[in-house]
Amino acid sequence: MPEMVKLNASSIENGLMPAERIARVQDASGATEEITVSPGNVKDNRLVVHVIGVQGDRILVELPRESASGRWRIWVDRANAIGL
Repeated sequence: MPEMVKLNASSIENGLMPAERIARVQDASGATEEITVSPGNVKDNRLVVHVIGVQGDRILVELPRESASGRWRIWVDRANAIGL
């Protein structure tokens, strides 16, 4: 698994400031995490994240910033991640 991947987002919208984007991604349990990031953290309408670990068909990723729920790391389905 690559060190960084692009994670499919359910939506990416403009934030309150011109240099912000709000990305919504789904974790492995189906819950949605909302993360406010800079445009540099978004490529091809996907969120760029760091891979921390792999367990079966799930990967543990570190988000570029803390999510609205306070999480920095989430488990996601491997099928939702695309290598860089």
